[in-house]
Amino acid sequence: MKQKTTLSFFLLCLGLLNFSNKTLAQATLNNTLQGQSSHKIGLALNLGTTPGIELAYAFNPKIAARLGYSYFKYDVNTTTTTSGEDVKLGGKINLSMATVALEYHPFTKSSFKLIGGASYFDKGQVSMVVSPTGSYTFGSTTFSPDQMGNVQFTVDYSTQYAPFAGIGFGRTVPTKRVGFGIEIGTYYTQSPAVTLTGEKRLSSMSEQQAKVQENLKDWQYWPVVNLRLAIRLD
Repeated sequence: MKQKTTLSFFLLCLGLLNFSNKTLAQATLNNTLQGQSSHKIGLALNLGTTPGIELAYAFNPKIAARLGYSYFKYDVNTTTTTSGEDVKLGGKINLSMATVALEYHPFTKSSFKLIGGASYFDKGQVSMVVSPTGSYTFGSTTFSPDQMGNVQFTVDYSTQYAPFAGIGFGRTVPTKRVGFGIEIGTYYTQSPAVTLTGEKRLSSMSEQQAKVQENLKDWQYWPVVNLRLAIRLD
């Protein structure tokens, strides 16, 4: 009887010890997850094809919502060679858009993520003016660059909504105070509006606008490659 009581007590102790270990392990896991999910707000800076800033809110360690704004403006003023002739390129690139997105981390121990969202392109325009730099001779007549004129070319994605999908590494709400990451993806846009006009001796280029518009109808993908600096705010 005493041996049975001792054995029962021993088995009870083993059961309690096993239960305590499981409870402690679960509590540790819960505390870890709570510690990860307690960091709710982050700020990220993008440097790449859509430079800008994003504010993020983490619902849990796997899902975060992002609200961002991108702005880029660059003036072009250079000389290049085309068809053996030097021409001057002048113009600008304008980008301005607001973005709403979700990032999803499928693996708990990895910063790999899937991103999906949409943006409103307030501006998305490339505008160029092509001007000859030297004189041209047709038959017995020579024309100066001013007499030749120029060609104005514009590709415009402005005032449209576009969905976005991509992948990346790095959390917008990092577990540490500062984190780094990279994202690669693409927008699916409407076909750009094309404007092509020529002046003076190059006025016949205006007749090519419809053809160029047709050739660019499949330009519906806006690539995105960004390096990111993320800062946890809370």
